[in-house]
Amino acid sequence: MGFGRDRTTDIGPEDLRPRPDPVLELLQVRELEALRIITMARFALIAIMAPMAWMLGTTPIDRMATLSLLFAYGIVASVSAFLVKRRRHLDFAGLAGVGLDVIMIAALPIIWYASLGGTALPAGIALKTSVTLMALLLIALNALIMRPLYPVLVTTGALLVHIVLVTAAWKDPATEFTSSYLMAYTTPAVATGRVVTGMTIIGLVGLLLSLLTLRARNTVMEAARLQRANVQLGRYFSPNLVPKLSENPALFRVGGERKDVSIVFTDLQGFTNLVETCEPSETVALLNDYLSRMIQVAFKHEGTVDKIVGDAVHVLFGAPVAQADHAARAVACALEMDEVAEGYRKALALRVPLGVTRIGVNSGPAMVGNFGGDALFDYTAYGDTVNVAARLEGANKHLGTRICVSAATVIQTPGFQGRPVGRLLLRGKTRGTEAFEPQQPGQGMSDLADYLHAYALLVNGDSAAIKCFAALQERYPDDALVRLHLQRLKAGQSGTDILLDQK
Repeated sequence: MGFGRDRTTDIGPEDLRPRPDPVLELLQVRELEALRIITMARFALIAIMAPMAWMLGTTPIDRMATLSLLFAYGIVASVSAFLVKRRRHLDFAGLAGVGLDVIMIAALPIIWYASLGGTALPAGIALKTSVTLMALLLIALNALIMRPLYPVLVTTGALLVHIVLVTAAWKDPATEFTSSYLMAYTTPAVATGRVVTGMTIIGLVGLLLSLLTLRARNTVMEAARLQRANVQLGRYFSPNLVPKLSENPALFRVGGERKDVSIVFTDLQGFTNLVETCEPSETVALLNDYLSRMIQVAFKHEGTVDKIVGDAVHVLFGAPVAQADHAARAVACALEMDEVAEGYRKALALRVPLGVTRIGVNSGPAMVGNFGGDALFDYTAYGDTVNVAARLEGANKHLGTRICVSAATVIQTPGFQGRPVGRLLLRGKTRGTEAFEPQQPGQGMSDLADYLHAYALLVNGDSAAIKCFAALQERYPDDALVRLHLQRLKAGQSGTDILLDQK
């Protein structure tokens, strides 16, 4: 038996490291893309406003003041761009950018006002800039980051800037307010409707983009959750089944139902001793590699990985998606698992003494479903069919075989090729279980026709059976099943009932 039989295990070097949450990972990718775009837009604003400030400045002090402000803006924007490039402190980079944008919205009317003459002009002149368009542009850019707080903060900042400017203009006796748009364009007067309309548009656009950002964020999170769910399903079910399971979540409701299924149980012989002699890192890598190969075979035949217990793999066919040929799939899976495991064992023979993989297969009704409750997903199978599959896997140790398949599986497998083993008296069973050893064409075992002849004599209690098995033993000295029957006959036993010592 393998080690760690008291818990389900699926480990490997990559599993020892924290796995990134795909939801957060996908959101971070989208945020990075948006932060890059808005950072480029900020540098473009600096590139446009710097020469304008120099050309429109009326005094060297005005020019230096505005250029210093833009320079500081550029420094902070550069730090934000550096953090975005390194994918570090994205929250700080985003919030710092929001602060910069609010500063830019506030600086634009100040630069405009100073360039035209400063305090010598009415304060209302500051309201006649394109501050509203600048605010809308920066609100839209911040909405791309898919964080609703960012457009809300920029909107709030833009409205506060407008309120400050309106208050300053209202207190300035030199500022004239008018309802005529024509007069506002031809004189220093400020159009009241233009200011109110601008503030209203900023508020409505900011609110709308914040709501759209929230919805987009939720949509991305839902898509990422679905992706994560599919990844998790892919760890248990064949990739061919995952789309069907995703479309029909009712298959995973808590509780179970009785279904006709086939079960494949595998176990790696002698792995406990190997664990005690190898380094932990080598053991983990070896086990993970072995399990990956076995699981790939199970998925290839569209099986469901019921459990991984230590080095043992339990595979379910016929559920959650019904498979009319579940028995044939189980046999084909067992044969390929045996081939893969033997190839892997022989490849490692000079470096690691890996044992053989024993496999048991059984078919019949079982209770299958999600028995983990709401807090735990545990899609598994229970019942006598499952228990018999486990007993057949263990029977290989006594029989000297590597695969043991029940008659219930054989009769549902068209074209089954293999040898009858006998009627096994399994622990906990009052009736014997007919078992077979499946073969692949050209497997190189004892001649099937001669074996079947000898076995028929054994069934009938014919004394010639011992002679036939002795002849087979001479021809195939490494055939464990032939040797078992010959030893039984020499010990005075007859018939096909085999009592197993299964502890």
